[in-house]
Amino acid sequence: MTPLRLLVPASFALAALAAPARAEVCIDRSGGQYSSNEKLCVSSVLKPQGTNTYGPEQLRSDAAAAWCEGAPGSGAGEYIRIVYADVVRFRTLMVGNGYAKSKTAYFANARARTVRIETGDGLRFDAVLEDRAEPQPIRLPRVAKTREVRLTVVDVYGGDRFKDLCMHFFSPNFEEMESENR
Repeated sequence: MTPLRLLVPASFALAALAAPARAEVCIDRSGGQYSSNEKLCVSSVLKPQGTNTYGPEQLRSDAAAAWCEGAPGSGAGEYIRIVYADVVRFRTLMVGNGYAKSKTAYFANARARTVRIETGDGLRFDAVLEDRAEPQPIRLPRVAKTREVRLTVVDVYGGDRFKDLCMHFFSPNFEEMESENR
């Protein structure tokens, strides 16, 4: 029996070898008062340094922790993605930019400047973030009714010491929708 040969064009094989492997990292989180269970994913994760870890579990309101991407380069193209078990509604996203545990840590690492927001119901637009650690709102052009939202970094504020991009918070503002429904 003759073995089956798979022919792959040389240009495709070389391109596949040159492209770095991306390993999305996800965690499952329990739903809260306003949302169902969710899967929180990031495009890459910086390796732990000492006792500090930088995975998606660090994307919470606690500014002492942060998700930091671990891909080569500036952080442009890296993303955060949330997938909900059920459809959720929101009009505003809250974003905590940078590694905000201290002013030194904040400016040492890269931060998102321009981000692309995409939802499962077809919203897609770019927003510019201020270079500040306090959570800031991104107002959507309309109410999103979706199971998925994604923030992709388009451009960055460069870090003074490191190229790693960090963010400490990303979440829809469900409380806003609750007050609008009253």
